[in-house]
Amino acid sequence: MSDHRGELPPPVSPDLYTREYFMTDCDGYELFARGDTRLPERMEEALLLAGDLRGRWVLDIGCGRGELTCEAARRGAERAVGIDYSPAALDLSWERARMLKPEERKRVEFKLADAKGLDFPDRCFDVVFLVDVYEHLHPYEVQQCLREIKRVLRPWGKLIVHTGPNTWFYRVGYPLARLALKVMVRKELPENLRGQYDDIMHVNEQSPLSLWRGLQKEGFEATVIPRSFLPGFRPNLWKRLATQVLFARPFGYVFCTSLMAVARPAVRGRELDIRTGRILRALEPPRGCKILLVGDREGDLYGTLSELEGIETTWVEPFTGSPPGHQPVKEGVPEASSSSQPEPDPDHGMVQRVSRTVSDPARLPFPDEFFHVVVSQFALDRLEDPETALREWVRVTRPGGKVLLLLENGDFPGWETRPLPAPSSIFHIKEARELIRACGLKPITVESWLPHLPLPALYRGDLTPLLLWEKALRRVPHLMGKKGRWLAALAIKREMGTKRGSGR
Repeated sequence: MSDHRGELPPPVSPDLYTREYFMTDCDGYELFARGDTRLPERMEEALLLAGDLRGRWVLDIGCGRGELTCEAARRGAERAVGIDYSPAALDLSWERARMLKPEERKRVEFKLADAKGLDFPDRCFDVVFLVDVYEHLHPYEVQQCLREIKRVLRPWGKLIVHTGPNTWFYRVGYPLARLALKVMVRKELPENLRGQYDDIMHVNEQSPLSLWRGLQKEGFEATVIPRSFLPGFRPNLWKRLATQVLFARPFGYVFCTSLMAVARPAVRGRELDIRTGRILRALEPPRGCKILLVGDREGDLYGTLSELEGIETTWVEPFTGSPPGHQPVKEGVPEASSSSQPEPDPDHGMVQRVSRTVSDPARLPFPDEFFHVVVSQFALDRLEDPETALREWVRVTRPGGKVLLLLENGDFPGWETRPLPAPSSIFHIKEARELIRACGLKPITVESWLPHLPLPALYRGDLTPLLLWEKALRRVPHLMGKKGRWLAALAIKREMGTKRGSGR
């Protein structure tokens, strides 16, 4: 692609996106016109893929009539922002917002803005929707838009994409289906399914492969899902069975009319980057969350959390001095302190608090049920009495709060690339799960991370190829097994009066 801006095609004009367009061509306009608060099926699917939105910040790029933005607020999003570069879209969006309850309407914002330059701080949104926008942006615009999305997403955030049509469907799937119906039941389907606006506005239609490649290139890990949304389609039993087969992967990549994608900022690089990224994904801490780190080795997780708005982080180092292999805290992280340091955010009034201290991990200087999350990296298995320490960590965790433990895996057949002090206790998956239950926690996942590949001792390089190997192993049931490099145990503190449950 040329770097000369004059040679790039101009963006599709916002003047084309009129009220008539949104009220005659965009799916769901009949519901909107009737004042029906139900959503088109593709928007319901996007919200389902986004997960629980309570307490989250949501950005809807290309919000159109505003249904998705308003529904995000109705489902509990703390802040739901819709942007569009069409004035007509903003007018329709505010019309939709008037249908919300007053407390829901306070959490909704609509702004006239361009997707290629987002006027928001770094790492502020938990979920970004890009629904029926991708195909309206030229490739260079998509590249700029995805870079901006990655900038404003939290490290664990999700990008939900819907785009149509699927070019493989038009080139292969539909001609095959049209021929089959003509031969088998003598039914003639129209030669062209395109709408009146497609040739003008669809400047970048996608196939499953091109969508996946585009997201990967801009630093996302993506899963592309073929989908067909057929309003009013009421199939009989045989048609339903046939569509279930044709619309499922892998056939769906050819026979489905559109594509969904779930993408996250990629976790890759050094061992330290991988550890920090995976822990953040497991926790997904909301704003207002108080996090206790018991041992953080290099301080990378502490440093990352300290940079995030609305997270209160306390690092308790269980060692009286720097343990062997301990690295200096990364540049920019506040020095050790016995008290919190508030850092107000001028844009939204949020406060960030960070503190670091040395303490006995079995006798923490905090009141009961003070933290929402407790994280320990390679500390529990180096204590003389792990159960007593874990019970103390559970004491300071709120009911329903999370405890995440990272331990050396007793079943790992290789050697640690960064030698640590020898653990006082050796944990296997079974022992880790039993200890968690004994301390009043409900295990959510207890699994091994990173398979063994022979690497030079003290290797500090890029472990991304190892992640690809792990991903391949996990596709085959039981092949990854219990012999990964680390044990990662995620558990929840039981609410009072709940029965003890089992975890896998």
